[in-house]
Amino acid sequence: MPDSAPSVRRSVAAAVPLLLAAAALAAAAPGTARAAAVPGEATGPTGQKLTVSETKNINPAGLKVTVTGTGYDVTKGIYLAVCRVPAAPGEQPSPCLGGSDFTGGSGSTHWISNNPPAYGQGLVKKFTVGADGKGSFTLELTVKAKDSGADCTQVRCAVVTRADHTHISDREQDVIVPVTFSSGNGGEPTPEVPAGTVRHQTVRTLTPAVGAAQHMAADPAAGRLYVASDDGSRRQLTTYDTRTGRITGTPVELPAPVSALALDAPARSLHLALGDRIATYDTRTGTLADNKAKLSGHVHLLAAHPAGGTVYAAVQPARSVTVFATGRNPSTVWRQIGKPAVHPFPVAGLAVDTAARRAYTTYVGPNTSTTPMSFHNVLTAIDGRTGRTVGTPLSLGTTALGSMGVTVDPVSRTGYVANLAAGTVFAVDLRANRVTGTLQAGSNPKALAYDGGSGTLYAASTTAPVVTAVDPAGKREKEELTAGDRPSGLALDPGTQSVFVVAEGKVTQLQRRVSPTQAAAPKAVTAVAGKEAVFTASATGTPAPTTGWEVSSDGAAWLPVAGASGPRLAFTAAKAHHGNRYRAVFSNSVGSLRSAPAVLKVTTAPKPPPGGPEPQSVGGTGGTTPDSTGGTSTDSTGGTTTGGTVGGSSYRTEGSADSGSSTGGGGGSLASTGTSTLGLTAIAAALAATGTVTTLYALRRRRTL
Repeated sequence: MPDSAPSVRRSVAAAVPLLLAAAALAAAAPGTARAAAVPGEATGPTGQKLTVSETKNINPAGLKVTVTGTGYDVTKGIYLAVCRVPAAPGEQPSPCLGGSDFTGGSGSTHWISNNPPAYGQGLVKKFTVGADGKGSFTLELTVKAKDSGADCTQVRCAVVTRADHTHISDREQDVIVPVTFSSGNGGEPTPEVPAGTVRHQTVRTLTPAVGAAQHMAADPAAGRLYVASDDGSRRQLTTYDTRTGRITGTPVELPAPVSALALDAPARSLHLALGDRIATYDTRTGTLADNKAKLSGHVHLLAAHPAGGTVYAAVQPARSVTVFATGRNPSTVWRQIGKPAVHPFPVAGLAVDTAARRAYTTYVGPNTSTTPMSFHNVLTAIDGRTGRTVGTPLSLGTTALGSMGVTVDPVSRTGYVANLAAGTVFAVDLRANRVTGTLQAGSNPKALAYDGGSGTLYAASTTAPVVTAVDPAGKREKEELTAGDRPSGLALDPGTQSVFVVAEGKVTQLQRRVSPTQAAAPKAVTAVAGKEAVFTASATGTPAPTTGWEVSSDGAAWLPVAGASGPRLAFTAAKAHHGNRYRAVFSNSVGSLRSAPAVLKVTTAPKPPPGGPEPQSVGGTGGTTPDSTGGTSTDSTGGTTTGGTVGGSSYRTEGSADSGSSTGGGGGSLASTGTSTLGLTAIAAALAATGTVTTLYALRRRRTL
């Protein structure tokens, strides 16, 4: 190809006031915080190898990557740039970021050559020549999603090498390493899961400063968790904020080991079983009142009726439950209600039915009158007004250890009783006093808790490091939650959708989270070319899902719309977008959900009325070229006029010839859309060499028909 420098110099002399140096087309905008780098690599037609230090989930605003090339033919120059991936094999990667920047000033392109034309001296980077005569290089390249040279927001792009304008049709230098851009949500979507999928995720683990956690109680209204810990010589009560996990106030030293806790939140009273007596901690003032009640035996279970002014205490070895009227004020003197309700065997479980003002207890004991020996498993009700056993005790079968922990749903009046030996839970209709079903509940359950808001029953295993989440309505296990070996206690905070688990001397907070469910799907959009196209979509979930967007030209291959985040996707429609499909990607920590696609229809702007100004062609696609008077001319083929494109405006240069156009796309301008001439290349190179920096707009020449 002949050196066109004389022609270039003539054009530059006339056009310097009108033309910006191509080096100012784009400025690098390096990304900041990001995920771990994912490098990429590709091999070219003659064994070249191109390696890129980071290729996945790149910040659309820009990221500097390191590109290394080896095995290149040093007799041929190449461009290193970020370009659109060719639609078919044999096509040139084009358009490219950086436009006609041959200086590398934008950071988005580099011209690498060991034998450039005369005007290219000083503009190119040099290959390092190895012992095998092959060329190599290591350069820094700014990869971003969009500039005036190319738009990778809706097409697939790559870091590429390709032959420079002196070997424009040579495809042996094409090496392509695809890159992807972040949607703007901080990372790639989580894996897809069905809408409304529930997962419990560990939020934090609370470790008491003194000893090991033994018992706890949650106050959802106040956002507080009370934890009693013991190291053998010191006992302490610590209050935590359930939303932050931070300690609130000053931990309180306790006079004796705690065997059970029961909270009456409306009365601001936390009751503590301290061996043979009960103390009360005022949650508002932080003061402890000991000896609120004295019992003949060890208090091992405690339950309170919130706002009901009643406390139930199970005592060993008396095998009894004593009821106390506490009043609504922590300073009120307690009054015992009736006589202790004595059971045939030690009480194994205790829970309050606030709707009926009753407590339910469970016990299990051997039946020696049968051969072989069987067991009694019984659920008993105690009236909180009289302290007496009421109704007929409900038999729960003859399985050993078949009636242990118990919890109550006061809304549906359902009781749940852990059948430890069988790995099941009985569901009991408390109104009818009958078993209505059996639920699988993991391994040897004992401690139970029921969350009425989500309809979830939690069962802690006595022999495994798990808590099983059970769906009583569907009669199925939903999830196994890892929470430390042999969890011994459960507490719920519906406000933060948390379940707290005591295990291994610590308290683990697990939060119930739900994958996105679509609330509004994107709808088909019709937009005029050059005007804004807008898609919207929304979803619900816990935590609130983020929204990204994906685009496809055929409905089969999808890629993220770079930089698009939030429920609204807006961009300037172009004819190239016609027929594209767009879909929303809703994502949170549980998983992601993709909406059905919506199609974009792009129409042409209406023609101006007769006598009005003729529209100027944009991007060199209309088959016309504006002249200096605002008129147009058409080439003989009706296609794009010969010459490259800079900033989207078509023009010709003095000294260029139609015979110089290429059919491979791109030509001398990295930003071109199909054809160009060496003249444009030379202008850009020469201007860059002079360091001229002004406002760029198209140099137009009138053509005569």
